[in-house]
Amino acid sequence: MKMKALLLLSALTFMTPVYACPIEGQDKDQLISDLCSMDDGKWESNRLNEMIILAKYEKLPPEATTKGNRTLAALTCELG
Repeated sequence: MKMKALLLLSALTFMTPVYACPIEGQDKDQLISDLCSMDDGKWESNRLNEMIILAKYEKLPPEATTKGNRTLAALTCELG
């Protein structure tokens, strides 16, 4: 059992991260538009808010909070 756990931990340590291809142009605008229309302006889903922020800015703020994510996603959608 300990050997399996050690093997798993070492495998996870040496795995390289996988990066998705960036979305550009009209596809990015369409994705953001679709994400913004999903919640009908309620902004209660933190996961959806994070997806909107990631689609627009390609990273989350360093000190992300649920309230901060909600605010940034709402501003992104209203100004976009």
